[in-house]
Amino acid sequence: MQIEIRGEHFILLSQKAIFWEETQTLLIGDLHLGKITHFRKEGIAVPPNAIDNNFKRLNELVQNTGATRIIFLGDLFHNQYNAEWELFHDWRMQHHYIEMLIVIGNHDILPVSLFLEADIAVHLNDYEEGDFVFTHHPKVDAIENKFVFAGHVHPVFTTYGKGRQSVRLPCFVVDNHQAILPSFGVFTGGFQMDLTKNRKIYITTDTKVFSVC
Repeated sequence: MQIEIRGEHFILLSQKAIFWEETQTLLIGDLHLGKITHFRKEGIAVPPNAIDNNFKRLNELVQNTGATRIIFLGDLFHNQYNAEWELFHDWRMQHHYIEMLIVIGNHDILPVSLFLEADIAVHLNDYEEGDFVFTHHPKVDAIENKFVFAGHVHPVFTTYGKGRQSVRLPCFVVDNHQAILPSFGVFTGGFQMDLTKNRKIYITTDTKVFSVC
């Protein structure tokens, strides 16, 4: 699903990321790496392949888009240091040719030095480029002459079928001044979003992205 914002072209991807065509950049929010390992240590039943799912989709994104840069919109790592950071570090080294930067989120409590050692540029606050602002927390008020890309809230949308059937799916939320990405990571929960004036919602399944009319 391609959309145009400020004359630039962005592809909404079923892997729950956005590809900015003009700059060959992937936008990814809320991986929450480390959360699954934390859950399992606490005795919470999580399928053993859940971690692999995150890295499988990361690999698909890199291979399918040919991205030369990734901007992480915060909450890359959910918790204190654990073995998932080593997996991510190894993955990052395998993709050393891709520029990576992160806008720090509220769950990114690892030392900044670990991100720097992984060759990831760190922005403690918003990162601005051209007409765009990349941040973790969505903005309540519009920023003059800027369009915002954010994460944090893990947006989902519920669709209803005949009878009392319903399904709750991750979604991209695009308002006049801001786009909120779905959470990339699995087992991260979600916040229900509603259609409002001047808002577009795009729900995503494992294979497709659909516009909600």
